[in-house]
Amino acid sequence: MFVIYVPACIAGVSSFALRPSGDLQFNFVRCAITSHFLKRVLEVLFVHKFSGSMDAEIMILLSVSYFLSASTMIYNQELVQGLPEPVIDLKYVGIVMFLLGIGGNFYHHFLLSKLRKDGEKGYQIPQGGLFSFVICPHYFFEILGFLGISCICQTLYPLCFTMGSVFYLMGRSYATREWYESKFEDFPKEVKALIPYIF
Repeated sequence: MFVIYVPACIAGVSSFALRPSGDLQFNFVRCAITSHFLKRVLEVLFVHKFSGSMDAEIMILLSVSYFLSASTMIYNQELVQGLPEPVIDLKYVGIVMFLLGIGGNFYHHFLLSKLRKDGEKGYQIPQGGLFSFVICPHYFFEILGFLGISCICQTLYPLCFTMGSVFYLMGRSYATREWYESKFEDFPKEVKALIPYIF
């Protein structure tokens, strides 16, 4: 899993070396993208306890996808430097959303890691945080983080990336809820997939 996130993290870090100066919005965007993927790398190294392995082809596909997404969002933001600012400035709202998203995502990943002792491969129904309301709160907060990046950027490409991520994570959370319902007879029916009380 480490291999999946490292290239995107390197893309973010290298943007500071390749383009040491930039406007405030450009710096916020690359800081957010770099910190997102750095958090992922650190979680793989120190937090996550994986139950299985992943095929090399899928790892390569995800790695390239994340690398290209991180690189093109940063490059997109570099290209729009100097253009007129949007009428409504959402970058500070985006920073708050991003920080809430990255923090909530980490917190729920940490709760998931505590479900399994070292060497265990079994599954349990997650508890704590927003797990009482949704089975995938970590996806909910990841979406919030990506929405934050979109608000910081205020350009079409990051918004399209975010919408693609929303639909992908909605599908993943729905499938995860279905899986838990099929494996655990005592799975609470009121626990939704992604959005409390709604979906």
